Amino acid sequence: MSTPRPHSPPRLEGSSEPRKSMVGVPEPGFAGPSNRTGLLLEFFATMKRPADFKCFRAIGHDGTCRTIRWLPGPSDQPTGMEVYDAQPMSPEVLTQYLNRQEWSQEIENRFRGVDGRNTPKEQWSNPLPGVLPPPSTKNERLAERDRFNEEQRILREKIERGELEPEYSGPVCGAVRSSYDLRPR
Repeated sequence: MSTPRPHSPPRLEGSSEPRKSMVGVPEPGFAGPSNRTGLLLEFFATMKRPADFKCFRAIGHDGTCRTIRWLPGPSDQPTGMEVYDAQPMSPEVLTQYLNRQEWSQEIENRFRGVDGRNTPKEQWSNPLPGVLPPPSTKNERLAERDRFNEEQRILREKIERGELEPEYSGPVCGAVRSSYDLRPR
């Protein structure tokens, strides 16, 4: 059995050329209108990531997806962030992204009528205050990661002991879980 390589998703039937990993360079994505999440996969394939992959993606309230890296700093003080890459999201791509999570009236209201393509280009890399997530310390981020990993470990153990059925572990990653309607009212 081979070990999966990071940033090299499997080739899907009906896809275009296989994706090649090129750090810091956009990659060709999956094509095909028959793929329900094709627009979203194609969108994320155009986004760049730093060579060390120490980054995360955040969808701002302005409808722009940003690849963000934490700047070095003391572990016990809030860490600065920098935008490594940013792309505006159309309402269709934003809806596909949101449909992968549980439905929330608050989120639907926040993104109703939002079209990231209307965000001025200078705000992609320098967003207005409040668009990016609040700063946190490295210790807080590590504690959050550890808390998540512990919850997953407990869930796996309960499934192994027969206390929970495997379907309680949640839907497959990337599965459509809701149906957001972001059209303006």
